[in-house]
Amino acid sequence: MSEMITAQFRHVMLMVEDVAAAIDFFHRGLGLPIKAQSPTWGEVEANGTTIAFHSVAEPPKTGGTPILSFCVEDVYGAIAQLEALGGSLEGRVREPSFGKVAAVRSPQGQLISLLQPVAVSTVSK
Repeated sequence: MSEMITAQFRHVMLMVEDVAAAIDFFHRGLGLPIKAQSPTWGEVEANGTTIAFHSVAEPPKTGGTPILSFCVEDVYGAIAQLEALGGSLEGRVREPSFGKVAAVRSPQGQLISLLQPVAVSTVSK
């Protein structure tokens, strides 16, 4: 029997054509602090998880992109802020029993899920 290898999670990495634009979208649109930024690599902090952006020369395939989920206090305000930065609402805002849910596509193609929980106090600042 072989020994089990233990892996440590490092970050979520998104392949983008424009690192600066991706950093700007997540920093200004969602208020995520910038950890690192260069022309080919960037990182933002998302409540203990690093979202990293790696530059690519050709457009990345977004069909299999992860969905980045965020809790927000005001889903409509977050949508407006992200749209002002080039994001686009995918579908409509839904209102299931647990809150308001929306999906926004970033200018770089990533899908972002926004949840405004019924009990807004559950969103930590």
